[in-house]
Amino acid sequence: MAKRRELKKAITKMCADLMIELMAAQQSNPNIPQEDIANIAESILLMQGDFTNRLNHVDKQQVDRFFEQIEEDLTVCTNEIVDHICQLF
Repeated sequence: MAKRRELKKAITKMCADLMIELMAAQQSNPNIPQEDIANIAESILLMQGDFTNRLNHVDKQQVDRFFEQIEEDLTVCTNEIVDHICQLF
């Protein structure tokens, strides 16, 4: 159970950090379209909700593989969002 709680906290912190980076990008370059900022912010929130929901429904047959898959997917999603933020410049 501690593993899920730790992952949920890590996901929340990671999403908060992504939002901070997004807002920093917006402040440093005011010419970025608001629609782009809104789309990236929405994808961050959807990612957080998706991973939190996935952690609430653990497959008890393959617990180790389940957590490995969550971490892999989280890394991929996070990298995609970081790439989108970097493309704003």
